[in-house]
Amino acid sequence: MKTPNTEDTTLGSLTSEDKYFYNEEHGLPVIMHLFDGHIGKDVLEIGAGTGAIAEWLVQSGCHVTAVEPEPILAKKVRERFTGSTAITVIESDSIFAFDKLSKESKKFDTVIYVSVLEHISDDLREFELAKSVLNDGGKLLIFVPALPALFSPIDAHSGHVRRYTKSRFKYLSREAGMEIVSLNYFETVGIIPFFIVYKLLRRSEITNTSTGFYNNVILPASLAIYRLTRGRLIGKNLVLIARKAQ
Repeated sequence: MKTPNTEDTTLGSLTSEDKYFYNEEHGLPVIMHLFDGHIGKDVLEIGAGTGAIAEWLVQSGCHVTAVEPEPILAKKVRERFTGSTAITVIESDSIFAFDKLSKESKKFDTVIYVSVLEHISDDLREFELAKSVLNDGGKLLIFVPALPALFSPIDAHSGHVRRYTKSRFKYLSREAGMEIVSLNYFETVGIIPFFIVYKLLRRSEITNTSTGFYNNVILPASLAIYRLTRGRLIGKNLVLIARKAQ
């Protein structure tokens, strides 16, 4: 989980990346598959975490600007790319980063948020700022938790402000002047296990056992269903692809 810009988080307070139990290394290929065909060459990632997504993007031939506010994680990203010219790391929250990039007149083909936007209180401002650094025709790619009814102690513990709905994304896209290319649910299989473990039993931490089950069973099964149904079935995550008008 990543927290690039939350009102209730003190930057620099993180002492171990273990808190970031997003488990990027194993789940990443499945999640990034959802964005196939929509990632450009020059990418801005908000909330880089330990750098797993940035590494995947660089290996795919992208140049990445990775924004990460937590010093311990920003250091991890720098160490991961020692000697590489394919990545630029900005150690700051997203607001400062967007201001810096705007002053430098930087533009991107793609802006990506994976398990990040749910931490940000003013998500409309975030949409507007993301749009401001996109090239015409550039894409905004977002992966977030969905279904407010599932909001549970694990969400609060992770610093989530909300779980998303399709109507929220339609509103944000409309207000920011972005065109929705696709807006689909993902992870149908995960709804019931999540509801039982984190909503009913109110568990507030993710264990190694649940992480393994998620990576080896939930994600592959959900991807298979997603491909068959093209995201039409309800799921516990939402995947948004939006485009800046040319």
